[in-house]
Amino acid sequence: MSNHCPADLAAFWKSTLDRARAQPLEIQIEKMPLRLPYHVHRLTYRSLGGIPVRAYLSLPIQVASESRPPRRLPAIVAPPGYGGWEFSEQLNECQRGYAVLQVYPRSQGESGEVWRIEGPLAGHWIQNGKERPEGYYYQGALMDVIRGVDYLRGRADIDPERIGLMGTSQAGMLVLGAAALDPSVRAVTAHVSAMCALRQNPGHTTFDLGCDATLLDTWDYFDPLHLASRIQVPTLMSSGGKDTICPADTIRAVFDRLSGIKALIHYPDLIHTACNDFYAQRWQWMDRFL
Repeated sequence: MSNHCPADLAAFWKSTLDRARAQPLEIQIEKMPLRLPYHVHRLTYRSLGGIPVRAYLSLPIQVASESRPPRRLPAIVAPPGYGGWEFSEQLNECQRGYAVLQVYPRSQGESGEVWRIEGPLAGHWIQNGKERPEGYYYQGALMDVIRGVDYLRGRADIDPERIGLMGTSQAGMLVLGAAALDPSVRAVTAHVSAMCALRQNPGHTTFDLGCDATLLDTWDYFDPLHLASRIQVPTLMSSGGKDTICPADTIRAVFDRLSGIKALIHYPDLIHTACNDFYAQRWQWMDRFL
C-alpha cells in the first residue's frame, strides 16, 4: 500500500486546532421542555471560522443529597452519518449513566438552520472545498466535533478524564479523526467507518465521492489511514464483508496502524448498515475503558 501521507500533516492540524480553539464558543443553551426521564438541552456554539454549530446534550437525572452529591458523569460525543441526521447513538442512552452529546457538523442536520452551504455542492460534503485542505469541508467538521469535546470538558458535571467518541459510517471517520487530534479523548468506537484508505477503495466513485486526483490529494490530510498512528486510546472498530461502500480491507488498513488497545469485529454478511451486535458491544467497550 503506497503512502501518500502529507509531509506537513502535523503542522496543518496544529494550526487548525489553534485557530479553532482561539474562537470563543459563545455557547447558547436551552433546556428543552420535554416530559422525559432525563434532561435534554439544545446547544449552539461557534467553531472554526466562527461558524455556528447545533448540538443536543442529554443528561441522566441524578438524585443528590448532602451526603451524596451528584457525581461527575462520563460523556459520549457522537456525530451523524453522511446524510446529516442519522445518529446511531440516541439521546435516551444517557440513562446508561453517561452524558450524550449529539453534534451536527456545520450545515448538516439541525446545524443547517444556523448556517448552511448553498449551491450545487450543498449536501455533497466530501466535494466541498476539495481544491485544497485549507477551507475543506471536513477541516471544519472535525473541529465541530472537537469543540463539542472542549465544551464538555469545561462543564462541572462532566468528568473531563472520561470522554469517549462513538460513530457509524461518516461519524466513524469523524470520531477516528477527532481522537487522533485530541488526546483528551479516552475511548473510541467506530462502526463501518467511511472514507478510510480512500485511494485503495475500489468503490470510491460511489456514495457521492466521485474521486479525482484533486480530491484524493486533499483527502490525504483527513484520511483516517494517515491519522490512525496518532490514536493512543482504546479503539473498537467494525467492518462488513459485504460492504461495498466502505470495504473491509480499507477499514483493516486503518486498524493495523492503531498503536494502542484495539479490537476489530468483522461481520462477514454485513452490508453498509447498522449492526445491533456491534452497538451492544460498543457500550461494553465504553463501560470498560471510560
